[in-house]
Amino acid sequence: MNIIPKPQKITFSGKYVPHGSVTESVDADMGKEEYSLNINRDGVFLKGGSERALHYADITYKQILREDGNMLPECEISDKPVFSYRGFMVDVCRHFFTVEEIKKIIDAAAMLKFNYFHFHLSDDQGFRAEIKKHPELSLVGGSREGSHFGKKENDDSVYSHFYTRAQLKEIAEYCKERYIEVIPEIDIPGHASAILQAYPELSCNKEQVKAKTSQGIFKDLLCAGNPATLKLIYDILDELCDIFPGKYFHLGGDEAPKDKWKKCPKCQSKIRELGLKNEEELHCSLVNRAAEYLEKKGRRVICWNEAANGGILDKNITLAYWLDKTGVSVKRANEGCPVIIEKFKPYYADYPYGMYPLKDVYMFDPKSIKGLTETGKKSIVGVETPIWTEYITDFERLCYMCFPRWFAVADTAWNGRDEKNYREFRLAAKSYCDALRKMGVSSAPECDWDESPQKRLRETLAFADNLMTKNMLRQLLNVEELT
Repeated sequence: MNIIPKPQKITFSGKYVPHGSVTESVDADMGKEEYSLNINRDGVFLKGGSERALHYADITYKQILREDGNMLPECEISDKPVFSYRGFMVDVCRHFFTVEEIKKIIDAAAMLKFNYFHFHLSDDQGFRAEIKKHPELSLVGGSREGSHFGKKENDDSVYSHFYTRAQLKEIAEYCKERYIEVIPEIDIPGHASAILQAYPELSCNKEQVKAKTSQGIFKDLLCAGNPATLKLIYDILDELCDIFPGKYFHLGGDEAPKDKWKKCPKCQSKIRELGLKNEEELHCSLVNRAAEYLEKKGRRVICWNEAANGGILDKNITLAYWLDKTGVSVKRANEGCPVIIEKFKPYYADYPYGMYPLKDVYMFDPKSIKGLTETGKKSIVGVETPIWTEYITDFERLCYMCFPRWFAVADTAWNGRDEKNYREFRLAAKSYCDALRKMGVSSAPECDWDESPQKRLRETLAFADNLMTKNMLRQLLNVEELT
């Protein structure tokens, strides 16, 4: 049976039976996401520990229907997920996607039993959510003066997009119906150029900042010493919490160079006022205050792992481990703090298949990260697969990059099994690609899933060459101009 994610236990009698009536029941003794599916001559019996669990049972049943047509395999399935957090992320800041396109991605993810949609709504290249109290965030911060991502995209036309409150609520409701929680992300204190374009007075030097038109890591941070910074953050959190009623909120926290904080009198004064040691601790302090505000609303906070580099990040904050050069994610996990694994290699779906082939994604074990103790492994609450869109300009390309690699992440997210059968998984993936096409979601052709060493090398070199624009080289060399 071609089922993704593969159920924990399948017992197949070897016989096939005609379609029968479907009976559903809730069993309070089962886990909230645990279900069973029995198919025999008396009918089809779905049982789950909750309505959510029955939803998962129904997804599995529909997958069997799709495969077996008129006759059904006589079988018993017992299933529940290993990880409570099974996430996917879409970046709509670098390139924007319509509500209908987002819904198609949600439908595809729901079919794979993902349960969290991490919605990346703010970055240097655009602020994509309407905030009623601060309309400038979307009307001003939602625009940039062109798109120059890599050498291949050179578009000088104004790029201006955002989702209205009504559209965001529509997306939240659409996810709720599919038992998916939306996790909005507002990135602080870095990746804030679009916010600063709308509110330049919140930068350290109060100079005009423009939303960026290219990829990269930029030095324009929200001023941590300005009381108005937290006031704006709180206002944004208030409105997005009203739109998205889920458990989690993502506060970003990655890639925040502290150059301007080091020279900023207000930031330095705040460090002394709070008795902090340095700018990294100031970073933690800013995130902690926003997290405390959210916790009073009953929310839990997620941050990228760099937010913890200062060493004083609240222990209740969940770290998203993507690229950790300091080892802080492992350290916190070993202390019992929650961690989500979304390691950029191989879970970042925006890299070419030549760099992150399907087999590598499928075979990756999120608990294999060096240094994890048994406590650390138990602290991993789940996995997530992000798609960043610097080099993804349209929906078809987005789908090509995500699928079938998201199938592999979904399989690990659900069953986390140590023993993997890649040949069996590929057969199921082919079937799923056919199903996605009928939903209006394309996927990479099978010939691209696992390329030859020669083609992989060519793709890797081409990706690196496209990346190395003059602007990117300036950032890497830390110089203002290249001659």
